[in-house]
Amino acid sequence: MKMRMRYKMLSPVSHIGETASSGSYFQTVLTSFGRVPVITGNSIRGQLRDSMALHLLDLLDVKVSKETFHILFSGGNINGTMKDDVEKAKKIREAFPSISLLGGGLGDMIMSGKMISSFAYPICRETEEITGIYSELSWHSLIDEMEFTRTDDSKNDKLSGHILDPEAEKEAKASTQMRFSVQYMAAGTEFVQDIIFLPGTTALEMGAFYAGLAKWFETPKLGGMSAKGFGLFDAELDNGEISVKQGEVSISDITRTLILDYEDHIRRQGPEALVFFDKKEKKNGKKADKPD
Repeated sequence: MKMRMRYKMLSPVSHIGETASSGSYFQTVLTSFGRVPVITGNSIRGQLRDSMALHLLDLLDVKVSKETFHILFSGGNINGTMKDDVEKAKKIREAFPSISLLGGGLGDMIMSGKMISSFAYPICRETEEITGIYSELSWHSLIDEMEFTRTDDSKNDKLSGHILDPEAEKEAKASTQMRFSVQYMAAGTEFVQDIIFLPGTTALEMGAFYAGLAKWFETPKLGGMSAKGFGLFDAELDNGEISVKQGEVSISDITRTLILDYEDHIRRQGPEALVFFDKKEKKNGKKADKPD
C-alpha cells in the first residue's frame, strides 16, 4: 500500500546538506534531470518516530530508562552479539506496533520495519517525471539565501548590568559576533513524499502511524532552525484521512477509529511492558538482557 503526503510550506524551510565557511546549503541529490533540492526521507521518518514515541509516553504517563528512550526515539542500537530470536521479535511486534512499523536495533537483534519513506521532492519543472505532477516553476526560483548575525550580548551596555562581575567581563576576549548564511526553500514551496507500507502491516500499526502523524501535526515543522520560525507547513495525505491546515488537524472517522484501537491496545499493555527493553547489571558490571 502506498500513500502520498503533500506538504505546503507556510514559512521558509532549511534542510542542510553541507556547509562551507560561514554558509549552510540545502540538501540536494543527483537525478537524471540534474541536481534537485530534497528533504530526506530519513529526516521525516525521524520526526514521525519522535512523535509516535511522545504519543506513547504521554498516553501511558510514564518516564523510561535511557535504553528504552533510545529505542523509542532513536531506533535503538546494537550492543551485543547478534542473534535471531523469533519469539522476542514476535512479542515486541505484538506489544509495540510503532516499533514493529519503524523497526530498530534492539541490543542483540535488528528488527526490520514495515514502512518505507521516500525523499520529499519539491513540485517543480525539474521533478515532474519523478513526482508525476506538472509545474511551470523551476526550483531555482524557489531557493535563496538568508544571512544572520550571531551577536555577543555581553557587549551590550543595556544588558551587561546583569553580569555578576562586569569588570572581569571587560577583560574577557573580544566579541565573537559573526555573520552566517543559510540556504532555504521559499514559503509556498510544495513537496511530495511517497510512504509505502509493506505487506503484513497490521491495523494496529496503521493506528500507530496515524497517531504519530496527529501528534506531529500539533506542531507541524520540517527541517531545521524552527526556533527562528522556519519549517512551518500544511500537509495532507492523498487519501484524505488526516491533514493539517493553518495549525488545525482534521482526522476522518476511519482514521480516528484506528487511532483509538491502537491507544486501547497500548493501555492494555501498560507501562510495565516497557521494562522489556531495560537492561540489568551483572555482577561483573556488564549489562545483559532481562529475561523474557
